[in-house]
Amino acid sequence: MNYALILAGGVGQRMRNSGMPKQFLEIFGKPIIIYTLEKFEKCNDIDKIVIACNSSWINHLNTLLTRFALNKVSAVVPGGKDRQSSIENGITAIQRQGAVNHDIIVIHDGVRPLIQNSIISENIRIAKKYGSAMTVRPVIESVVITNKESAQFNDFKKRDDTYSLTAPQTFRMDLLISTYGKTGEVDQPIPLLDTALAYTFLGNDIRLVKENNTNIKITTPEDYYILKAILELEESKYVFGL
Repeated sequence: MNYALILAGGVGQRMRNSGMPKQFLEIFGKPIIIYTLEKFEKCNDIDKIVIACNSSWINHLNTLLTRFALNKVSAVVPGGKDRQSSIENGITAIQRQGAVNHDIIVIHDGVRPLIQNSIISENIRIAKKYGSAMTVRPVIESVVITNKESAQFNDFKKRDDTYSLTAPQTFRMDLLISTYGKTGEVDQPIPLLDTALAYTFLGNDIRLVKENNTNIKITTPEDYYILKAILELEESKYVFGL
């Protein structure tokens, strides 16, 4: 069984809106979270969807799920105080549905609505083979890594060897449970709120799934308008057969 765990517990502080969490902001009459969920609803490799939602907005989300006929959603659970606890709440819900060790969990951000089905499927394929996978995007500009106010030659990293993390991240059920069981109280050297970070902190390797599409995360007003433009472009291509 392949489960999608969608994280929708954010409050959207950087969006500077009137108080509505960013995942519920509408574009062309449809909330961002619904655009995201529809990608997993239509993916043949996804069997069930579990959502970790801001507890104050669960009733609103349930109304949307009915309105947009998202039939793969099997549970909506309260999000936690941070990303890690939201994931753990989702894992608990998936376990209650009878998930077994070799089942696959695809963890994705509710505000990344441009994810492609091919990337979801590739995450699942890689995780089934190796136990884990994370989606990355090659950077298009040179990178400097330094904690100083100046840089030396060794601080420059080859663009071809440098990636930014996007989503989803995908794990076999038993590895996911083990990871959070062993890192739940760890906050050094850095907080391990990202699942791939926690998994590799334990000495594990994680396979990369490389993408080159516009799988952006909507966190600012600028992101909102970029998403709106992309969706409008996609609609125009469909209408005109481009």
